[in-house]
Amino acid sequence: MNLLLGFPQLLSRLAELPPTPDRTPTAMQLDDDLLFSDEMPADARELLERAERTVTEVRTQSAQAIAGYRDVAEREIAAIRLRLNAEEAAVQLGASRELSPLLRDLFSRLKALQANYAQAGMIDEALAIRARLRTLRADLFGVKSDPGSMSDYSSSDVGKSFLFELVGTNEGNIWGTDAYTGDSRVAVAAVHSGSLRIGERGLVRVTIVDGSERVFDGSERHGIRSMDYGNYTVAFQTERV
Repeated sequence: MNLLLGFPQLLSRLAELPPTPDRTPTAMQLDDDLLFSDEMPADARELLERAERTVTEVRTQSAQAIAGYRDVAEREIAAIRLRLNAEEAAVQLGASRELSPLLRDLFSRLKALQANYAQAGMIDEALAIRARLRTLRADLFGVKSDPGSMSDYSSSDVGKSFLFELVGTNEGNIWGTDAYTGDSRVAVAAVHSGSLRIGERGLVRVTIVDGSERVFDGSERHGIRSMDYGNYTVAFQTERV
């Protein structure tokens, strides 16, 4: 551009230039962050905070309602499980008692045959019969060997009954009377309850019972002294078969 160009000519050239676009921001052009800046109007901020409080309250109430329904459902499931275990145990007990005379006669006959073969010097035959008798006990009655205590059983087993082949003894500790803590020696409890005598071998039915709300009082019976104890989650009772 000629620096000596006169002022009127300069104005004429400027007038020929295109108009400058409007740079003034409108509401639609404002940055979103500005809408939530510290310049937020008080009434708008209050509206948002009220909405946030409502959302939090509704979510909290929903979570509490769900937790309540879950607790109720879990209690109902636990009650159903206890009833199922009790009914299952009752059916098994009834079946065992119904079969007891038949099986007792069978075992008596087999033992007599075993004795006859032993007296005749046919030891192999006698031993074979004895082995079969033990197998029959396990297969027909579900007889188990001495468990020591019932510590391996839990509250989910309450109502269930188990058959054990035990030898009565006075060696070991027990807590309670008629119902014994789960960690009591089963073979000692069987003597204390009168299910077995010391040194006697026999089948004993052990039933798991709830001990969480039970107080275990000690006593002396059949030469066995049991001790006192407070609540214990799992307990058991014994009955001679």
